[in-house]
Amino acid sequence: MKNSLKTNKKGLFYIVVSSMLIIIMIVIFVAYKEYGYTDRQKVMETRIRTINDFIKNIDSDSQRAIFISGFRALIAIEDYVARTGKYLNNTEELFKYAFFNGTVNGVKVDVLINSSYSEYLARLQIIAGRIGLDIDMNVTNITLYHDSPWAIRVIVTTRINITDRRGAAKWNFPRDYNTSVSLINIRDPVYSVATRGRVPNTIRISNITDYVDDATNDTTELIRYINYSYYTNNTLAPSFLMRLKGNFSSSPYGIESLVNIPELKDQNVNYSNSRSIVDYILFSNITNYTARVCNVDNMPSWFTIDTNHTTKYEVNELSSTPCS
Repeated sequence: MKNSLKTNKKGLFYIVVSSMLIIIMIVIFVAYKEYGYTDRQKVMETRIRTINDFIKNIDSDSQRAIFISGFRALIAIEDYVARTGKYLNNTEELFKYAFFNGTVNGVKVDVLINSSYSEYLARLQIIAGRIGLDIDMNVTNITLYHDSPWAIRVIVTTRINITDRRGAAKWNFPRDYNTSVSLINIRDPVYSVATRGRVPNTIRISNITDYVDDATNDTTELIRYINYSYYTNNTLAPSFLMRLKGNFSSSPYGIESLVNIPELKDQNVNYSNSRSIVDYILFSNITNYTARVCNVDNMPSWFTIDTNHTTKYEVNELSSTPCS
């Protein structure tokens, strides 16, 4: 009887110990599984956050890339106009190829080497690969238009596919990237064509607000405006994109300068002295402008201007005579 009780007690002890060991093992296993799940979840969250940051960086980097490619593409197509001496009839298409491929009429141009948008996308793929991503950024359209007299808005429409090589996630979404590309310091195609490249003129905004001193009829600022070949906005004038096409109609984004006639004479450039020295009038065959005034007080003898512009440049405050 005593031996039976001892045996039962030993058996109960083993059962209790075994049960406790099993419970401890279960707790350890569950805790390990829970820890592993939590750890993997944190890794996944970190990975997705990294990829989201990469996508955000594309937004800001693409704007800089568009500005660089866009500015240099405008230089390239203006240079093409200057070399050929002809205005464009396919400005948008030429710009798109220059912007994306770095070519004008199929010829690679130096100013766009390592600066075209396709080269930016290639660099982007390399960067994505370094963090374990495959990216396909398919450009479906490139649009450009004036958003001010002094800038061109370039919009790049894309479809983006991003795949995590570790299998964390996939992204597929459309995105428009755009930025404003300055026209400052780009040559005016009108001067390039009209002077056969002998008198190039870069676009610089005038800081002159008062051309003629009302009290003294001092024309120093007006002469400075001409001598420095500055530009000002005028809705009677054509925009830069219109100038590339040789379209001299008026535009809300129109810009104009007054031609420095002595510079034309110095370079043996022929011009008509029966036309206003407003650039798009002097360098075109348009006839829908008003009569001119000559012999303007305190101005050189070659200074003639149409009456549509006398108020803007404050010539109406000076004594003058109608041109014969």
